[in-house]
Amino acid sequence: MIIKCPECGHQVSDKAPVCPSCGVEIAGHIIRCSNCGELYLKEEPSCPNCHHTESHTKPSAMSGGEHPAAYNDGEKRHGSVIVMSVHEDDMTEKEDNEKTLQQTTADYPEDNSDEILEAFDEPETEEQAVDAEVVMDDNAAREVIANAAAEEDEDDGDEEDTPEKHNHMSLAVSLLIAVITGAVLLFLYNQGVGVSKANTEQDAYTQAIGSDEPTVLKNYLSENPKAPKAHRDSISKRLKTLATTEKNIQEANNDLTVAMASNSKATLQQFLAKYPDSKNRSEIEAKIDEIDWAQAVAKNDENAYLGYKAQHANGIHSKEADEKLKLFLVHTVTEGEKTRAVGAVRQLLQGINSKNTEKISGAVASSLNFLGAGGATVKDIRRYMTDKLYQADVKTINWHLGSPAEVTKDSNDAGAELHLKVPATLDIERQGGKSKRSYVISATIKDGRITRVNWNQI
Repeated sequence: MIIKCPECGHQVSDKAPVCPSCGVEIAGHIIRCSNCGELYLKEEPSCPNCHHTESHTKPSAMSGGEHPAAYNDGEKRHGSVIVMSVHEDDMTEKEDNEKTLQQTTADYPEDNSDEILEAFDEPETEEQAVDAEVVMDDNAAREVIANAAAEEDEDDGDEEDTPEKHNHMSLAVSLLIAVITGAVLLFLYNQGVGVSKANTEQDAYTQAIGSDEPTVLKNYLSENPKAPKAHRDSISKRLKTLATTEKNIQEANNDLTVAMASNSKATLQQFLAKYPDSKNRSEIEAKIDEIDWAQAVAKNDENAYLGYKAQHANGIHSKEADEKLKLFLVHTVTEGEKTRAVGAVRQLLQGINSKNTEKISGAVASSLNFLGAGGATVKDIRRYMTDKLYQADVKTINWHLGSPAEVTKDSNDAGAELHLKVPATLDIERQGGKSKRSYVISATIKDGRITRVNWNQI
């Protein structure tokens, strides 16, 4: 039955060992006041509601026996009387007591009414609170005794089940705590593993991004599929760059093989134009030097050797070219004559570079053969500069004389004409870039002035 705990007022079963709220003992420690029906602890001396005092004695359950408080030995008895303790489960005890009292009064003489009333005030036992006392006949007593025994057995069974329920509850609580603890530990472990994986991935990324080996980069991508997107994008971009670089290197090696095998000056020059920073540049330039020297030797004339000198002033065969050119000199020219001849041509070129009319006028005769056109003047040279050299996209031009210069004369007479052949280069800077051309300049000088000048590109 559900009752209110006499200590804290919370609802609790009257068979519970203790109150789950305040911890006071319940089963076997609760008394219902026979006067007002109030529940209170048997350790209290009286009912806290009406202050009625109960006497605590063990009940007598005797078949066909006599109740010591109901009869005197000399008094007449109407029949056998059994006084049993019955624990009522509802709140109608007073009504049941009154009915029992009326029944008993009818079976006993009038003068025994006081004793019967005293029987209803019999004390409770130490183990169980007495709710009411009823007087029964022999057959009814047996039935009540059997029912009371069965109820006590049931109560005992419930009391035995209670510890088992508590054991089950404790086991469930322990299991729940274990599960929560395991979950927390698993979470902490996963956090630690996550940090460790992040550190490992960062180390792998640092190593891969600094490597030039495509295999290292590919291994990073395959071993770290869940790496940050920024890392994977950087590695992929790096891998693509390396692949492009590797492809370019392979292409350059193929082009080099073709150029070196071709033994063609044009093919070698195309390779240098395409790969200006090639590590094989010196090797290719030496190859071109050999090709030009072979051509000069094959022609074996003055212009051929001068052409070689113009292109390879410090070439492998430069000294050999000088020796060859000496063989073609007919008359000996003094150093002074040579200096004057070269100086005149240099002054003309400097005037063209700086667009200086005075320098040009000081270098040439009043009438000369200019680039194959006879009767030319300074104005004709200026027109050539405007129309041919300084075009709309040209920023600057620069003539540079090479060496050595070949100077000859027809005779050793004073005032004889000097004939000059000298290598030269023309650098042109345009809006779209720069270009360089090689020439051989031929000039005739008389009395320190140029009377004929021409340049042929080589």
